[in-house]
Amino acid sequence: MANGDESRSAEQRLEDLEAELLELQRKHDLAADGNERSDGHHHPAEAATDAEMREHDLRLQTRAKERIDHVERALRAIKDGTYGVCIDCEQPIPAGRLRAVPDAERCVPCQSKADRQR
Repeated sequence: MANGDESRSAEQRLEDLEAELLELQRKHDLAADGNERSDGHHHPAEAATDAEMREHDLRLQTRAKERIDHVERALRAIKDGTYGVCIDCEQPIPAGRLRAVPDAERCVPCQSKADRQR
């Protein structure tokens, strides 16, 4: 687990990341898009392009939601005193990994194993 100063800086990085993800979600919110892309088209290519853009926005929304969930779990882990501990092997996650991926729940070997199992 990280010391107090490192935890605060991790908490700030996580809060900043969460704000960025929420903004990304807002920018790609299909419900807030209104009828901007749903108006009638006279050419099938325009409708296909709009459908592709909606699919892209939906993928971004899904990824942002998943990442926000990770960030919220990491913020809870800071409060619980378990931040920086791998959820699989229970060993400390290296500080460099946490700087690069502040919401990391696993060390690199455990994350690699989890990715292969998917």
